[in-house]
Amino acid sequence: MKQLLLSFSFLTLLVFGASAQCTADPQYTEGGVYPDSATGLSPAYVGQTYNEVITVIVPVDTTIMIGPIPFTLDFDSVVVSDWQGLPPGFTVDYYSPDNVFSPIDQGCFEGDKTGCILISGNPTAQDVGSYQQIISTDAYSTPDNPLGEPTVTLVDYYYIHVIDANGIGGITKSKFALFPNPAKDIVTLNGLNDVDVSSVTLVDMNGKSHAAFDTFNAASMDINVQDLESGMYFVQIDYNGTKEVLKFIKE
Repeated sequence: MKQLLLSFSFLTLLVFGASAQCTADPQYTEGGVYPDSATGLSPAYVGQTYNEVITVIVPVDTTIMIGPIPFTLDFDSVVVSDWQGLPPGFTVDYYSPDNVFSPIDQGCFEGDKTGCILISGNPTAQDVGSYQQIISTDAYSTPDNPLGEPTVTLVDYYYIHVIDANGIGGITKSKFALFPNPAKDIVTLNGLNDVDVSSVTLVDMNGKSHAAFDTFNAASMDINVQDLESGMYFVQIDYNGTKEVLKFIKE
């Protein structure tokens, strides 16, 4: 099993290169990955260095059911075997300083240990948009998983939204304006008559779409946000073969 683990770690090193150090968030103590699917990753702003830390806590064990019989399996390790969907020029680095048997910087997180993942980059105006992260992990257990090992998990709930920093507060220097910001009931999007807009999509921090529009008959449009929960949202405008993303806060 260890030989197989090292092969995955070597693959990860080839793909992502040497690791930069990060610090796990000490507020988290239970097994899991933080931020979770409900919180999501922070947005990235054009012209500003992006550094987002994901805290990884591998629990001591887990229980699986084989028919009516529960099996308790001790975690040996969890390995990140593949990561896709990063914005251009972004990198992923791993740091698991508590590892005893495995390298600390190659995407292997041992059981009952805490580590972190650092996503970093310097987004440009050409990178504006929403990027879904597709992460493959392999979980190894001791004793061996009776269903076969490793257990492969696909994590696809993270999105990185790259935003033009000039769009914060409602007005961009380019094509569109979004106001009011913050908003309670309605946000208004202006500038639709200046370009050939193909679609407008309202999404949340996790990339979930809450509204989509593809017909535009005026220079502006109102988007009803009354029923949305409080938090950060994004309006993505696709036009002339490109896209722009504006941020607003729902009160």
